[in-house]
Amino acid sequence: MKVSQELSILFWLRKDNKNKDGKASINVRITISGARDGFSLGYQVEPKKFDTKAGVIIGKSAEAIEINNRITHVKSELLRHYNLLKERGPNVDPLSLKNAYLGVQQQKKSLLQVIDFHNTQFAEKVAAGKRAKASLTKWITTKDKLTQFLKSTFNTTDYPLYKIDFAFGEDLHHFLTAIQCLGDNTAMKYIKQTKQLLKLAVRRKWLDANPLEDFECPYLDPERSILDAEELCVLYNKAMPVKRLEEVRDAYLFMALTGFAYKDALQLAPDHLCKFFDGEDWIVKNRQKTWCRENVPLLPIAKEILQKYKNHPYCVANNCLLPINSNQRFNGYLKEVADICGINKHLTTHTARHTFATTVTLANGVPLETVSAMLGHKSIKTTQIYAKIVASKVSKDMKALKGIFNLSLPDSMLFSAVA
Repeated sequence: MKVSQELSILFWLRKDNKNKDGKASINVRITISGARDGFSLGYQVEPKKFDTKAGVIIGKSAEAIEINNRITHVKSELLRHYNLLKERGPNVDPLSLKNAYLGVQQQKKSLLQVIDFHNTQFAEKVAAGKRAKASLTKWITTKDKLTQFLKSTFNTTDYPLYKIDFAFGEDLHHFLTAIQCLGDNTAMKYIKQTKQLLKLAVRRKWLDANPLEDFECPYLDPERSILDAEELCVLYNKAMPVKRLEEVRDAYLFMALTGFAYKDALQLAPDHLCKFFDGEDWIVKNRQKTWCRENVPLLPIAKEILQKYKNHPYCVANNCLLPINSNQRFNGYLKEVADICGINKHLTTHTARHTFATTVTLANGVPLETVSAMLGHKSIKTTQIYAKIVASKVSKDMKALKGIFNLSLPDSMLFSAVA
């Protein structure tokens, strides 16, 4: 019986399990959008008494009346539970409907139970070397933010999954931006991770549907600091007063000329340096963050820097290519380097990667697809965010266009004022 466009309820006779009297059990089949589940009605009848097309018992005997009344009742109850489930969420599956009718309670979970489950599995992946420890730290911070939000907004230490609705996302965004004064992009990252947790709960059948599935998390592209060609020249030629700053400057320049992120540059080993198919020196390795391959041919200055530190005691002892400090110390020393060079920009390990994407590559005509491959991005959309076309590139292209596009336009294409 087709109850709605999505739901179908069928009563059928299972003839492959007849009892010793030749009777077969009546089963109920629930179909929702192509997915099926079912259960036994609890009655057995002779096959000749069952109307397969109508799904009822033939005749007006006491047995037929009792079973047909039961069929009608089950049909109406299934429809009632289906409508109740639809009110809770748009996605209803046959198993949920069957359990609702049979009174089987869905395993009730709370939000923090889900994140604890997620983080435990994530920690095991970190221990196995499958995920980064830094990513686990972010998930632990997400739990802290959610705990603070629940305490502030609902005065509770946890929250049932079934109570979460769309307004929960709005309240969370308000808490993160208005109460904790986080930036929009940072707040959206925590909300995205919350959406991932709810998606996990749906997959585990702890939740019927993700109430935040349609909650949009837009990303506002921030202004990214990059060095222009002149600033790179100053950085390269400026003598550093102490060895530690010279090493930081050289490591930063290497990142700006190869596009390697801090973590990847830190892990570079002699084995990553090779003569590639074209006979040139390349660095070939998988990116730590995405595990995508980064194949980067070395520019002359980058090779010069590696040669400079080839026999450095730190590099020899740690089997690495560059003597790089901890991220916090590295960024601290970069501030000193910027002051010495007269560069009025906030330099961090990641601004070198931005500089490679813009000043070094795109501004010099390297195609976006090539830059994406060298940066180890999974999607070219990521490269479009990182790699801005600098103003000098636009100016250069338009000057070239002026030299080519020098047509004399006919009078009919000219605008003239009418007196």
